[in-house]
Amino acid sequence: MIRFGRFAAGLIVCLGLFAALTVAEPPRDHTPPWADSLLEQVKLAPANAQLDPKRWTDGGPYRLNTFQRCWDDWRQIDPTARAAGKDFLAAADSFEGLIATAAPLIDVKPLPAAAVPQPEELKEPPADAALSQAVIELQAALDKPLTPEQKKDLAARIKAVPPAVARAAAVLLEAMPGALKKRNQALAKIGGPDKLQAAYDRARGLALDYTVDADTLKLLRDVDLTALVQGGQELAQAMDRAAALLAKPPNDRFEFAWDTPIGAISLNGAQDNVYGAGPYLLIIDTGGNDRYASGGATTSAANPISLLLDLAGDDVYEAKDGPAFGAGILGYGFLLDFAGDDVYKADRLACGMASFGVGMLLDRSGKDKYEIDRLGQGAAFFGVGVLSDLKGDDEYHCFQEAQGFGGTMGCGVLVDREGNDLYMADDTKIRYPSPQDMKHNTSLAQGCSFGRRDHPGAGNSLAGGVGILIDGKGDDHYQCGVFGQGVSYWYGLGMLIDLEGDDSYEGVWYCQGSAAHYGVGALCDMAGDDTYVTKLTMGQGAAHDYSIAWLHDATGNDTYECPGNCMGFALYNGIGIFWDEAGDDAYKTVGAAFGATGETRPESLCLGLFIDEGGKNDFPKDSRAKPRSTWTQPPNKDQPLSYGAGIAR
Repeated sequence: MIRFGRFAAGLIVCLGLFAALTVAEPPRDHTPPWADSLLEQVKLAPANAQLDPKRWTDGGPYRLNTFQRCWDDWRQIDPTARAAGKDFLAAADSFEGLIATAAPLIDVKPLPAAAVPQPEELKEPPADAALSQAVIELQAALDKPLTPEQKKDLAARIKAVPPAVARAAAVLLEAMPGALKKRNQALAKIGGPDKLQAAYDRARGLALDYTVDADTLKLLRDVDLTALVQGGQELAQAMDRAAALLAKPPNDRFEFAWDTPIGAISLNGAQDNVYGAGPYLLIIDTGGNDRYASGGATTSAANPISLLLDLAGDDVYEAKDGPAFGAGILGYGFLLDFAGDDVYKADRLACGMASFGVGMLLDRSGKDKYEIDRLGQGAAFFGVGVLSDLKGDDEYHCFQEAQGFGGTMGCGVLVDREGNDLYMADDTKIRYPSPQDMKHNTSLAQGCSFGRRDHPGAGNSLAGGVGILIDGKGDDHYQCGVFGQGVSYWYGLGMLIDLEGDDSYEGVWYCQGSAAHYGVGALCDMAGDDTYVTKLTMGQGAAHDYSIAWLHDATGNDTYECPGNCMGFALYNGIGIFWDEAGDDAYKTVGAAFGATGETRPESLCLGLFIDEGGKNDFPKDSRAKPRSTWTQPPNKDQPLSYGAGIAR
């Protein structure tokens, strides 16, 4: 049955698919304007200034095509990042558009655009009849058909529901049998219902601890990721249609409740409501200052779908532990909050998080505060996890694996369209001490991908996924410990893209466009007077061990500060690139920087490049970097393929 709102949804779907294709295939004219002239200084051509493709050794399966394209040719990094920033921001108010944009990044083909219905096809039955029929058909699809007495009871209860809410609920319930069919197709090799709990536990364990055993590896092989994501996309299309139907929320006070075999349906009005642990299949709340426990928009082995739409009010979403609030583990969790100054708080596995599923949180407006210890705020393994916030001065707090984090075959995205925002990966309370420096946390946040690196030959290594943080407008502050702000480790792609505003970045080690051990990390800031501070080392375009690091600042009067091993630096056969296009900039460092390399292996390329294309620049007095000059670090006999070069115009 075709519902009202598909015209807008069809347009959103088309835009989302266009965006997805843009991200999947960035512009082919991708050579930076300085590449030829700078590389000529060290007698390299751009096509040859690449990592050694023969160095693919025991990285494990599940390397993603988007990562490999950037690893094979660093000239692809900038257009890939800029396309991702543009397209995710364009799709930020559409669940379907966000999934369609994310899916190609994990090698999944999204569903084709939904057909836009003709006006004569949009003849609605009465709203109460539509909702009643949707519940009846869902119960039948779950092999729990309603009796005549139950149907009468259902019809009587539905009379309390305002028409707009009833129609929106019907749209969502109608989409569920198709999504469940896709999910069942995806999980067909797992076995019957008695096997789902064990599969759920393995999916949860992979996310929490990167637990890998024979059963987990079999689960990765057996699950059809395309079918799983496409099932989520069907629900996403329904969420967008329901949101259009609820554009003018009713002010009524009402209550409706119905239990299904896979969770409760709860439709409530403008009163302040409290929602317990659930499980809930569907919540629509039209107003009031509400409180939600972990049962909202979260899945379990027995409850594979959970949808939550809150239309107004200053709401509190608080769970001691996850999954919660837009979390999809072995299923689909979607949360849409229309308005209000909201608080989202959970220990872990929450707020746009997925493992073998799709988990999404979309908050349209308000000054919101997000708090999590780890694994959320746009984090994913083997699926899609997205947090999208459209406007307001927001705060994002985490400790680890959050704010755009991608694990194996996962695309984790945090996109914030506008506002002066705070992104904090806490480094004051030490919960996850870093091997690099035990006085700091390992953050793995703010556009980070992280793979599982095992001993060569063990067979348990797993490539990282794609982790992206995108901020559109506003003066923002980013803070992390070790590994954050456009960073990657082990065959993954991590990107931070900030398009406008005077921003400040603060990190410790491996941050601000850096990468280690076969990763690709990038930070692209497109406008504003920005400040970058790396407290210890390996930041601002620094790469280690067959990785590629990229920092690109397009405009503004910027300040860069790092003790050393930064600003276009590489060691052990990495490629580190720093590019500041314009503005009067200040550079503060005392160590290796400005297009330099450190210790490396003699058998393959190691490359550090520094480019400042314009403005009045302030370099350290004892530095080889000088305004309006070019400099090189030529190879030596022990490291014949190690090159460094810099230019300040």
